[in-house]
Amino acid sequence: MTQNSGIILSPPNTPPNIPSNIPPTPSTSSPINTNEYKCNVCQRKFKNKAGLTRHNTTIEKYNILRAGLPTIPTNLTELFKGDLVYFIHRRLPNGFKNAGKKTVSVACSESQFHAIFKNHIHFYSRKTGIYRCWFRGKEGEQKLTQIFGRANWGIKYYNQNQRTFVVLTDNQSLPEQTSSHVLDQKSEINPLAVAITKKLGAVALKSKKTSNKYKYGEMVVEWKNKHDKDANGNICSAGFIYFHFYTKQAYIYNFS
Repeated sequence: MTQNSGIILSPPNTPPNIPSNIPPTPSTSSPINTNEYKCNVCQRKFKNKAGLTRHNTTIEKYNILRAGLPTIPTNLTELFKGDLVYFIHRRLPNGFKNAGKKTVSVACSESQFHAIFKNHIHFYSRKTGIYRCWFRGKEGEQKLTQIFGRANWGIKYYNQNQRTFVVLTDNQSLPEQTSSHVLDQKSEINPLAVAITKKLGAVALKSKKTSNKYKYGEMVVEWKNKHDKDANGNICSAGFIYFHFYTKQAYIYNFS
């Protein structure tokens, strides 16, 4: 259990490493109830089951590598996954003040993006060439653990019992399985950490109320081409993968 400014937090669980070469099941959606059909990944709502079915059929096409693009060898893909985890960890800084919205940008070919996130791609624009994936909640954490093949992809440990982690839920309440004997212990509250925690909570609430496509409590993974044109009209381009997410820091109290 972890505690942040007198508030018990629950950073991402650390299950055993999951082999990343196991092909995942394509992300599909099911209706919430008989009156509403909603995609559980992108949160889009449909009037009927037929609309949701067409949505899922379209998504399956997004996960097929475009004709003419080369296939990346598995060993190179596994090495590149390690690079991505490195860059994500670089954006998990120490200090309560440094928590919040983060973006990671890494050069990546379209073929390499498909090799890593195949069956998790949930959006594609023919006009802009942008791909997009969403990950949230416990299910999203498990999917990313399987993709990267390591449990600590989104958590970084520091000295003095500090840890910073990627937030994949917008639930700010106490964990349901919080141990009662930990809650009963008296602990010293850091006033600065309390103030920062309140500020981060306000940021999370504001994020919920706005139409920001990068919401608190989820990770959005995008791929797109960037272009550069010089004075002589010469154009060059490169593909980039982007990770958009929020971070939080927790302090692990050692009660004696």
